[in-house]
Amino acid sequence: MRQYNTNEICQLCGVSRKQLRYYEERGILSAVPRQGGNNYRTYTHEHIYEIVAAKALRNLDMPLTEMKNVIYGTRLGSIQSSLQQQLNSARENLEASLQRYEQSAIVYTKLAEALSCLKLHHSGVDGSFSMEVVDFPCQDVVSLSYSSTFEDEDCCDIEYLPQLQMLTQEVNALSFGALLYTTYGHFDSQACLFNHQVHDYKIAAPVLDRKKPCAHYDTIPAFRGVSAIHIGGPKKKRLYNTYMDLLHWAKAQGYKLENWSVEEWLISPMITNNKDFWVIRIMIPFQS
Repeated sequence: MRQYNTNEICQLCGVSRKQLRYYEERGILSAVPRQGGNNYRTYTHEHIYEIVAAKALRNLDMPLTEMKNVIYGTRLGSIQSSLQQQLNSARENLEASLQRYEQSAIVYTKLAEALSCLKLHHSGVDGSFSMEVVDFPCQDVVSLSYSSTFEDEDCCDIEYLPQLQMLTQEVNALSFGALLYTTYGHFDSQACLFNHQVHDYKIAAPVLDRKKPCAHYDTIPAFRGVSAIHIGGPKKKRLYNTYMDLLHWAKAQGYKLENWSVEEWLISPMITNNKDFWVIRIMIPFQS
Protein backbone atom coordinates (compact mmCIF):
# COMPACT_ATOMS: atom_id res chain seq x y z
CA MET A 1 0.00 0.00 0.00
CA ARG A 2 1.38 3.37 -0.96
CA GLN A 3 2.32 5.82 1.76
CA TYR A 4 2.21 9.62 1.59
CA ASN A 5 4.17 12.32 3.36
CA THR A 6 2.52 15.40 4.87
CA ASN A 7 2.92 17.60 1.79
CA GLU A 8 1.53 14.91 -0.49
CA ILE A 9 -1.52 14.17 1.66
CA CYS A 10 -2.31 17.89 2.06
CA GLN A 11 -2.13 18.49 -1.69
CA LEU A 12 -4.07 15.35 -2.53
CA CYS A 13 -6.90 15.98 -0.04
CA GLY A 14 -6.98 19.77 -0.25
CA VAL A 15 -6.27 20.39 3.42
CA SER A 16 -3.73 22.56 5.17
CA ARG A 17 -1.13 21.28 7.61
CA LYS A 18 -3.10 22.99 10.35
CA GLN A 19 -6.31 21.15 9.39
CA LEU A 20 -4.42 17.88 9.20
CA ARG A 21 -2.99 18.34 12.71
CA TYR A 22 -6.45 19.34 13.95
CA TYR A 23 -7.99 16.11 12.62
CA GLU A 24 -5.17 14.09 14.16
CA GLU A 25 -5.29 15.80 17.56
CA ARG A 26 -9.09 15.44 17.78
CA GLY A 27 -9.01 11.74 16.97
CA ILE A 28 -10.63 12.08 13.56
CA LEU A 29 -7.63 10.35 11.97
CA SER A 30 -6.51 6.90 13.05
CA ALA A 31 -2.98 6.60 14.41
CA VAL A 32 -0.43 8.17 12.05
CA PRO A 33 2.80 6.14 11.93
CA ARG A 34 6.21 7.82 11.75
CA GLN A 35 9.25 6.82 9.80
CA GLY A 36 11.98 5.37 11.94
CA GLY A 37 14.88 7.44 10.67
CA ASN A 38 13.50 10.97 10.53
CA ASN A 39 10.29 10.62 12.56
CA TYR A 40 8.24 12.10 9.68
CA ARG A 41 4.55 11.28 9.59
CA THR A 42 3.38 8.88 6.89
CA TYR A 43 -0.21 8.54 5.72
CA THR A 44 -2.08 5.68 4.05
CA HIS A 45 -5.20 5.11 1.99
CA GLU A 46 -7.15 4.74 5.23
CA HIS A 47 -6.21 8.28 6.20
CA ILE A 48 -7.43 9.54 2.85
CA TYR A 49 -10.83 7.92 3.46
CA GLU A 50 -10.96 9.48 6.92
CA ILE A 51 -10.05 12.96 5.67
CA VAL A 52 -12.58 12.79 2.83
CA ALA A 53 -15.30 11.67 5.28
CA ALA A 54 -14.36 14.35 7.80
CA LYS A 55 -14.53 17.13 5.18
CA ALA A 56 -17.89 15.89 3.91
CA LEU A 57 -19.38 15.71 7.40
CA ARG A 58 -17.87 19.09 8.29
CA ASN A 59 -19.76 20.59 5.36
CA LEU A 60 -22.90 19.43 7.18
CA ASP A 61 -21.73 21.32 10.30
CA MET A 62 -21.56 18.05 12.18
CA PRO A 63 -19.84 18.37 15.58
CA LEU A 64 -16.68 16.38 16.21
CA THR A 65 -18.25 13.89 18.61
CA GLU A 66 -20.91 12.91 16.09
CA MET A 67 -18.37 12.98 13.26
CA LYS A 68 -16.17 10.42 15.00
CA ASN A 69 -19.19 8.23 15.69
CA VAL A 70 -20.08 8.18 11.98
CA ILE A 71 -16.53 7.64 10.69
CA TYR A 72 -15.63 4.91 13.18
CA GLY A 73 -19.09 3.63 14.05
CA THR A 74 -19.54 -0.14 14.05
CA ARG A 75 -23.29 -0.13 14.76
CA LEU A 76 -25.64 0.98 12.01
CA GLY A 77 -28.20 2.18 14.54
CA SER A 78 -25.65 4.48 16.19
CA ILE A 79 -24.54 5.91 12.84
CA GLN A 80 -28.16 6.47 11.83
CA SER A 81 -28.85 8.21 15.14
CA SER A 82 -25.91 10.60 14.64
CA LEU A 83 -27.05 11.46 11.12
CA GLN A 84 -30.63 11.99 12.30
CA GLN A 85 -29.47 14.33 15.06
CA GLN A 86 -27.57 16.37 12.49
CA LEU A 87 -30.62 16.47 10.22
CA ASN A 88 -32.79 17.68 13.11
CA SER A 89 -30.21 20.33 13.99
CA ALA A 90 -30.04 21.49 10.35
CA ARG A 91 -33.84 21.74 10.23
CA GLU A 92 -33.93 23.81 13.43
CA ASN A 93 -31.20 26.12 12.12
CA LEU A 94 -33.06 26.53 8.84
CA GLU A 95 -36.33 27.36 10.60
CA ALA A 96 -34.54 29.89 12.82
CA SER A 97 -32.87 31.44 9.77
CA LEU A 98 -36.19 31.70 7.94
CA GLN A 99 -37.80 33.30 10.97
CA ARG A 100 -34.94 35.77 11.26
CA TYR A 101 -35.18 36.53 7.54
CA GLU A 102 -38.93 37.18 7.78
CA GLN A 103 -38.49 39.44 10.80
CA SER A 104 -35.53 41.22 9.20
CA ALA A 105 -37.57 41.78 6.04
CA ILE A 106 -40.18 43.58 8.15
CA VAL A 107 -37.49 45.77 9.71
CA TYR A 108 -35.90 46.57 6.34
CA THR A 109 -39.31 47.41 4.84
CA LYS A 110 -39.91 49.88 7.66
CA LEU A 111 -36.46 51.35 7.14
CA ALA A 112 -37.13 51.75 3.42
CA GLU A 113 -40.38 53.57 4.18
CA ALA A 114 -38.60 55.81 6.69
CA LEU A 115 -35.88 56.64 4.19
CA SER A 116 -38.54 57.55 1.63
CA CYS A 117 -40.15 59.92 4.14
CA LEU A 118 -36.77 61.41 4.92
CA LYS A 119 -35.96 61.97 1.23
CA LEU A 120 -39.33 63.65 0.63
CA HIS A 121 -38.86 65.84 3.66
CA HIS A 122 -35.37 66.91 2.63
CA SER A 123 -36.56 67.63 -0.91
CA GLY A 124 -39.16 70.04 0.49
CA VAL A 125 -42.22 67.92 -0.30
CA ASP A 126 -44.97 68.50 2.26
CA GLY A 127 -48.16 66.68 3.19
CA SER A 128 -46.82 63.12 2.97
CA PHE A 129 -46.79 62.47 6.68
CA SER A 130 -50.46 62.82 7.53
CA MET A 131 -51.96 61.38 10.69
CA GLU A 132 -53.54 57.97 10.33
CA VAL A 133 -55.10 55.05 12.19
CA VAL A 134 -52.78 52.05 12.57
CA ASP A 135 -52.73 48.57 14.09
CA PHE A 136 -49.72 47.70 16.22
CA PRO A 137 -49.16 43.93 16.62
CA CYS A 138 -48.26 42.34 19.96
CA GLN A 139 -44.47 42.53 20.23
CA ASP A 140 -42.15 40.59 22.54
CA VAL A 141 -39.15 42.72 23.51
CA VAL A 142 -36.23 43.04 25.86
CA SER A 143 -36.64 46.30 27.73
CA LEU A 144 -35.02 48.54 30.31
CA SER A 145 -37.02 50.93 32.49
CA TYR A 146 -36.09 54.41 33.65
CA SER A 147 -37.79 57.67 34.64
CA SER A 148 -37.35 61.13 33.17
CA THR A 149 -39.18 64.15 31.83
CA PHE A 150 -40.65 63.91 28.34
CA GLU A 151 -37.65 65.56 26.67
CA ASP A 152 -35.25 63.71 28.96
CA GLU A 153 -33.07 66.76 29.53
CA ASP A 154 -30.39 64.68 31.28
CA CYS A 155 -30.28 62.24 28.34
CA CYS A 156 -30.82 59.24 30.60
CA ASP A 157 -31.72 57.08 27.61
CA ILE A 158 -28.21 57.36 26.12
CA GLU A 159 -26.76 55.32 28.97
CA TYR A 160 -29.35 52.62 28.33
CA LEU A 161 -28.59 52.27 24.61
CA PRO A 162 -25.35 50.26 25.02
CA GLN A 163 -26.96 48.19 27.79
CA LEU A 164 -29.87 47.37 25.50
CA GLN A 165 -27.50 46.48 22.68
CA MET A 166 -25.64 44.05 24.95
CA LEU A 167 -28.96 42.49 25.94
CA THR A 168 -29.90 41.95 22.30
CA GLN A 169 -26.61 40.11 21.77
CA GLU A 170 -27.52 37.67 24.54
CA VAL A 171 -30.95 36.74 23.17
CA ASN A 172 -32.57 36.13 19.77
CA ALA A 173 -33.31 39.79 19.09
CA LEU A 174 -33.48 42.24 16.20
CA SER A 175 -31.02 44.91 17.19
CA PHE A 176 -30.50 46.66 13.85
CA GLY A 177 -32.87 49.55 13.30
CA ALA A 178 -35.33 48.20 15.84
CA LEU A 179 -35.64 50.58 18.76
CA LEU A 180 -38.90 51.10 20.67
CA TYR A 181 -39.69 53.62 23.39
CA THR A 182 -42.83 53.36 25.51
CA THR A 183 -43.91 56.49 27.41
CA TYR A 184 -46.26 56.45 30.39
CA GLY A 185 -48.22 59.41 31.78
CA HIS A 186 -46.30 62.22 30.15
CA PHE A 187 -49.39 63.67 28.46
CA ASP A 188 -53.15 63.98 28.89
CA SER A 189 -54.63 62.94 25.56
CA GLN A 190 -58.07 64.48 26.17
CA ALA A 191 -56.74 67.83 27.38
CA CYS A 192 -53.92 67.77 24.79
CA LEU A 193 -51.43 68.76 27.47
CA PHE A 194 -48.01 67.65 28.71
CA ASN A 195 -47.19 68.12 32.39
CA HIS A 196 -43.36 68.02 31.91
CA GLN A 197 -42.91 66.02 35.10
CA VAL A 198 -40.83 62.89 35.63
CA HIS A 199 -42.64 59.76 34.44
CA ASP A 200 -41.79 56.26 33.33
CA TYR A 201 -40.09 55.23 30.11
CA LYS A 202 -39.12 51.89 28.65
CA ILE A 203 -36.50 51.48 25.95
CA ALA A 204 -36.76 48.18 24.11
CA ALA A 205 -35.76 46.04 21.13
CA PRO A 206 -37.94 43.34 19.53
CA VAL A 207 -37.10 39.66 20.10
CA LEU A 208 -37.86 36.73 17.82
CA ASP A 209 -38.43 34.27 20.65
CA ARG A 210 -37.84 33.77 24.38
CA LYS A 211 -35.85 30.53 24.21
CA LYS A 212 -32.75 31.98 25.85
CA PRO A 213 -33.17 32.98 29.52
CA CYS A 214 -33.27 36.72 30.19
CA ALA A 215 -34.59 38.78 33.10
CA HIS A 216 -35.56 41.67 30.82
CA TYR A 217 -38.21 40.10 28.60
CA ASP A 218 -41.33 42.23 28.23
CA THR A 219 -44.33 42.53 25.93
CA ILE A 220 -45.89 45.54 24.23
CA PRO A 221 -49.55 44.59 23.77
CA ALA A 222 -51.34 44.77 20.43
CA PHE A 223 -53.48 47.86 19.93
CA ARG A 224 -55.26 50.02 17.39
CA GLY A 225 -54.56 53.72 17.57
CA VAL A 226 -53.39 56.85 15.81
CA SER A 227 -49.98 57.45 14.34
CA ALA A 228 -47.76 60.18 12.92
CA ILE A 229 -44.25 60.29 11.47
CA HIS A 230 -41.80 62.68 13.11
CA ILE A 231 -38.81 63.89 11.09
CA GLY A 232 -35.75 65.21 12.95
CA GLY A 233 -34.33 65.01 16.45
CA PRO A 234 -36.60 64.67 19.49
CA LYS A 235 -35.29 67.62 21.54
CA LYS A 236 -36.12 71.35 21.64
CA LYS A 237 -39.88 70.65 21.54
CA ARG A 238 -39.66 69.16 18.04
CA LEU A 239 -41.03 65.75 19.04
CA TYR A 240 -43.34 67.46 21.53
CA ASN A 241 -44.87 69.52 18.71
CA THR A 242 -45.50 66.42 16.60
CA TYR A 243 -47.25 64.82 19.58
CA MET A 244 -49.39 67.91 20.03
CA ASP A 245 -50.36 67.91 16.34
CA LEU A 246 -51.32 64.25 16.64
CA LEU A 247 -53.30 64.76 19.85
CA HIS A 248 -55.25 67.70 18.41
CA TRP A 249 -55.94 65.81 15.18
CA ALA A 250 -57.19 62.77 17.08
CA LYS A 251 -59.44 64.90 19.28
CA ALA A 252 -60.89 66.64 16.22
CA GLN A 253 -61.72 63.20 14.81
CA GLY A 254 -63.51 62.29 18.03
CA TYR A 255 -60.97 59.63 19.02
CA LYS A 256 -60.38 58.93 22.70
CA LEU A 257 -56.80 57.94 23.37
CA GLU A 258 -54.81 56.37 26.17
CA ASN A 259 -52.20 58.41 28.02
CA TRP A 260 -49.27 56.27 26.89
CA SER A 261 -47.51 55.85 23.58
CA VAL A 262 -45.10 53.73 21.60
CA GLU A 263 -42.34 55.42 19.63
CA GLU A 264 -40.74 53.36 16.90
CA TRP A 265 -37.34 54.90 16.20
CA LEU A 266 -36.96 53.86 12.57
CA ILE A 267 -33.85 55.88 11.83
CA SER A 268 -31.87 57.00 14.84
CA PRO A 269 -28.39 56.85 16.43
CA MET A 270 -28.83 53.06 16.54
CA ILE A 271 -28.11 53.19 12.79
CA THR A 272 -26.39 56.47 11.95
CA ASN A 273 -24.67 59.20 13.92
CA ASN A 274 -25.99 61.84 11.53
CA LYS A 275 -28.40 63.86 13.65
CA ASP A 276 -30.17 65.16 10.56
CA PHE A 277 -31.29 61.60 9.76
CA TRP A 278 -33.96 60.90 12.36
CA VAL A 279 -37.37 59.32 11.74
CA ILE A 280 -39.73 58.37 14.58
CA ARG A 281 -43.19 56.85 14.25
CA ILE A 282 -45.44 57.89 17.14
CA MET A 283 -48.34 55.58 18.01
CA ILE A 284 -50.99 56.28 20.68
CA PRO A 285 -53.61 53.59 21.41
CA PHE A 286 -57.34 54.14 21.42
CA GLN A 287 -58.91 53.81 24.86
CA SER A 288 -59.99 50.23 25.44
